Amino acid sequence: MAQESKPSRADQVRARRKIEPVHRKPIPTSPHPSDHGRHGTAPVVARRTKTGAAYVPMASRPGTRRRVYLKTGTPGSEVRLPALPTFRPGWRLLSGVIALAMLLSAYLMKNGAMFQVNVLNLSGAQRVPASEMITAMQAGTQSIIEVVPEDLESRLMTSFPDFKSARVTAQLPNILNVTVEERIPALVWVQDETPRYWVDQQGFTFPIRGEATLPIQVYAVSDPPHPLGYVDPTVAVEPAADAAAAEAQAEVPAPAPLPAVDPDFILAVQAIDTVLPEGTRLLYSAENGLGWNDPRGWQVFFGSDLQSITLKLSAYENIVQAILDRNLQPKLISLEFLHAPYYRLE
Repeated sequence: MAQESKPSRADQVRARRKIEPVHRKPIPTSPHPSDHGRHGTAPVVARRTKTGAAYVPMASRPGTRRRVYLKTGTPGSEVRLPALPTFRPGWRLLSGVIALAMLLSAYLMKNGAMFQVNVLNLSGAQRVPASEMITAMQAGTQSIIEVVPEDLESRLMTSFPDFKSARVTAQLPNILNVTVEERIPALVWVQDETPRYWVDQQGFTFPIRGEATLPIQVYAVSDPPHPLGYVDPTVAVEPAADAAAAEAQAEVPAPAPLPAVDPDFILAVQAIDTVLPEGTRLLYSAENGLGWNDPRGWQVFFGSDLQSITLKLSAYENIVQAILDRNLQPKLISLEFLHAPYYRLE
């Protein structure tokens, strides 16, 4: 009996294909059309020009293009324009554009004529001319970004003792707002029959500008009394002996300015002005203090401390009565010290 031949492996595969359906694995597709080029395109291979160089694979970067359609006015028809690439700027490019814009703005603000200070809004000054304030500030040729308000305030306070305070603010594009507060004169200091300066309630002196009806006129033969710790600004400060001392001296902040006249003296003047006989002048001398020329032919002084002015006035009338009873003609009567009054004959 002849032995049957065993089918080969190829015959078995052919027989299986006839019986079983072919199952093919589906090709994966991306849900996004823009990803088709990234997943379905073979990598690009770049060849170097040097001999013996190896091939370097480079990932393809298909550009995403944006389609643009225009309506033609006919229903159902459109015109497709050439595809435009989508521009997506990065953070570096955006930062560079911002920095360039800021540099350009700073250059224009510093050198442009539009940002040079040419508008000044002045308020609060009644006696000081605006032209003098503008000259003192020296801000007419500056750019608005170069203006330091604190420096301008310091210049105003140094140049004009008339000001009690000064405030400067800058406003774009080229405006300076200046607000000052002027001192109110309380006394007019008259020396050698010439008005020398005004004195405010705090004792600060400043030049006479125009006219004022409220100040009390004091006719003096010497300067008014200074407060404790007063330093004459006209006296030069001696420089330090060595460099270390000079550096230490420079680091010490400048003290706040002190009034040139003792504020208590201002109160004394105002107190004695209330009892000053009508038609007489208020006098002052460093030796005898405040007083006046009595119409009966002599001078009377009450000192500079007038806390007990009522008692001094009462004592003055008793002294005058005693002198007249003795038929004496005094030249000066002094009540600087209440318990030690005296009079001087011609």
